[in-house]
Amino acid sequence: MTRGDVITLLEEYATLLGLLDEDEFRAKAFANAARQLESVGASLEELLIGDRLAMVRGIGPAVALAIREAAYGGTFADLESVRHRVPAGVLDLMRVDGLGPKKARTLWRDAGVDSLMALERAIHEGRLAKVSGFGGKTLDKFRASLEFLKTIGERRLRHHAHTAADTLRDDIMLIPGVEFVYFCGSLRRNCETSGDLDCIVCAEREAHAAVKEVLARIEGITWENRDGDIWQGRERAGMQVELSVCGPQELGTRLVLATGSKEHVAALRQRGEIINAATEAEVYAALGLAFVPPPLRESGLVLRSSADGDYPLPVLRSDLRGILHVHTTYSDGQHTLRQMAEAMMTRGYEFLGICDHSQVAAYARGLSPDRVHQQWDEIDELNSELAPFRILKGTECDILPDGRMDFDDLLLSRFDFVVASIHSGFQMTMEAATERLCGALRNPHVDMLGHPTGRLLLKREGYPIDHEAVLRCAAEHGKAVELNSSPHRLDLDWRWLGRAIELGVPIPLNPDAHAANGLDEITYGLELAAKGPLPPALCPSTWSAAEFLNWCQSHD
Repeated sequence: MTRGDVITLLEEYATLLGLLDEDEFRAKAFANAARQLESVGASLEELLIGDRLAMVRGIGPAVALAIREAAYGGTFADLESVRHRVPAGVLDLMRVDGLGPKKARTLWRDAGVDSLMALERAIHEGRLAKVSGFGGKTLDKFRASLEFLKTIGERRLRHHAHTAADTLRDDIMLIPGVEFVYFCGSLRRNCETSGDLDCIVCAEREAHAAVKEVLARIEGITWENRDGDIWQGRERAGMQVELSVCGPQELGTRLVLATGSKEHVAALRQRGEIINAATEAEVYAALGLAFVPPPLRESGLVLRSSADGDYPLPVLRSDLRGILHVHTTYSDGQHTLRQMAEAMMTRGYEFLGICDHSQVAAYARGLSPDRVHQQWDEIDELNSELAPFRILKGTECDILPDGRMDFDDLLLSRFDFVVASIHSGFQMTMEAATERLCGALRNPHVDMLGHPTGRLLLKREGYPIDHEAVLRCAAEHGKAVELNSSPHRLDLDWRWLGRAIELGVPIPLNPDAHAANGLDEITYGLELAAKGPLPPALCPSTWSAAEFLNWCQSHD
């Protein structure tokens, strides 16, 4: 098992204890251990050496024993002892926005609701009206969330799909005769979620029979259909897999077809026959076209002829100089200012922008003005010690429901930069949400919007906004709109990157990191930025600290 697999099991155990209303202390201990394990940079194999698990804060003997059991056996005894006591569908209830363990327990115990289908039926029949805590507005929210869940089906977040694909690739590459393994479809196009894993296995033609024989028995996949050229099954985590084996001479063509999108392949077919070729570049060249990077292969792309030259290069990891929008233990982060700064320096960055929450975010230990000044003093001390590395004094300041900022203008003016975000009052019309965001952009002390729609992928839709109006407002006032790189958000939606680029709106790649390893989630921002493609010059993450601060002073 991987560290991520074990974290999932620890979280499941904590959730099940909460649903059973048993041993609240133990539930909190396992949930906290999962968070701590997520923030550790070491692999599971490294943690299992000697007594290293005991060195991780929050992991006591009982949790360490469970982790070792899970690592070697795929589960642990305490988890199995409670799994059979909670219907599997009750866990699914918590996919509904606003439904945590306490409400799910009430639905299960008091109303006999033990699945998403049962919840939908109970709402439709009016059986929840008499259940305490389930008033009309709550049920309206549940209805909307249930409809949203129907639209996403079995899709997975990008980082989960990546993990499944990487594990499967490692398994398949061990098969004698296999030369390459590619995962295509939405994963290769850098989409924010994936519905399945489109796997192409490349091997010499004479090895196909032997490779397929081993694939039929591979532990990583449970096959549901092995008829024809495309085999279908599910990998360990339950993702649907569609797999085919091809030879090197046709690999390029198979990659083009399997990567898609359907609209892109249809556009290619309109240009002529898609030939059998060893490389994708040959396929495009035969059609008289410039090679299209996989992230750009979406509907609406203007195909370039070979004579027009290559598509622009996107911002690359090597272009990055700093990271903005990072949280510390001053609010809801897991690591201190020093720890986050040192983690950045280890990764070779030049500057770090701290954006702990503002005061209204009590759930996240939002900072009062006094605590802001305390943080500034510590930043000054660290900057003196760590120079030339630099920590910038920022804030993720809430845009209040009435459109005001959570800090007054005097305090805002003293930050190095201000990220304005919405964290409450999501039930808005498009007009109200758009005006709330634009009002913040018009504030002279705000420099950028954070996660502009507030969406949580596969969990809740964002509040509706007029993207065109928001981007135009940002351009008019010289402000930025972040591409929040957390794989749970990836907001600004990539479909609006092209328009932002046209308008000249800077797009920083902000991981919204709440722990040191969260800094690496900028990877997902880079992948989504490639769908613009976002040029380095328009990404503040590639600027120097001085250039960024000068830009902050340049707009109204």
